[in-house]
Amino acid sequence: AGADSYPGVLKELNISSPEKDFPIRKVIIWTPDVSADQIDNLPIVYFLHGWPGTPVSMLSATVNALATSFDNGTAPFIAVFPDGNAKTHIDSEWADSADKKAMIETWLTMNVIQTVEAGNIRSRSNRAIAGFSMGGYGAAIIGLHHPELFSQVVTLAGYFVIDDLTNAYGIKPNNSNKIKYQDPSNFLNKANKIRWFLAESNQEYTTLIRGQADQWAKKLKTVKAKYVTSKLPGGHSYAFVTSEMAPVTTWFAWGKN
Repeated sequence: AGADSYPGVLKELNISSPEKDFPIRKVIIWTPDVSADQIDNLPIVYFLHGWPGTPVSMLSATVNALATSFDNGTAPFIAVFPDGNAKTHIDSEWADSADKKAMIETWLTMNVIQTVEAGNIRSRSNRAIAGFSMGGYGAAIIGLHHPELFSQVVTLAGYFVIDDLTNAYGIKPNNSNKIKYQDPSNFLNKANKIRWFLAESNQEYTTLIRGQADQWAKKLKTVKAKYVTSKLPGGHSYAFVTSEMAPVTTWFAWGKN
C-alpha cells in the first residue's frame, strides 16, 4: 500500500549503523493524525518485524488499526519501524552478532533512538518496544538489556528461548557467554522494571512459539513483574498482529512507570 492509504504522516530515515553488513539501515516513522502542538509530547513505540519481514510488514499490520484505536479515544503515540534484517546471519534475532557484522541492538538503542527523538529524547515512561515473532524475542531481550530505555514491552507471538538458526551468536562451543547474554531467563532480575504484554494466538501452530507466553508469564510471576496475556485468533500471522493492536493500545500506560 502507498503512503496515501494510511492516515497520519509517514517518514523514512536512513540511519548509520556500526556494522559491516548494513552500514546504513532504514527506519520508517509513523506520526498519527494529531494536532501539531501534540506531536512533541507523544510517546514512542518501536515495532520490530519478524523473519522473514521488513519495516513495511509491521507498518501495514499495525498503522490502520492503531489509527482506529486512537480515533476511539486511546492515547496516541508515534510508531517507529526499524529494519532488523542481516546479510551474514539472515536470522538476525535483532542482535549484535558475535562477529559484529550485524550490530542491530546497538544501532537501535543508540543510533535510532537518538536520531528519531533528536531534540526531544523521551523518558523511559514514554517509550516502549514491541515485536512480532523474531521481533517479539528482540523486543523482550532488548527491553531486558535496557530497562533504562523501555518501560513497556509487547511481545506478539514472541519467544523467550535461544533460537539462533544462522549462528549470529557465534559457532559453538566458543559462544557460551554470548548465548547467556541473549537468553531472556538470565535477565529475569530486571524483568520487574518493565510492564509486559504477552500475546500469543490461541491458534498458534509454530512449535517454537506455542506456549511461550504462558511459560514466560510463570517466570515473570516469580519476580513479581506486571504482565497481561492475550490470546486472540489468527495463527502465526500479521493478521494476528493487527487484531492485537486494539488491546495493546488500551493497555499502554504512559508517563506513569
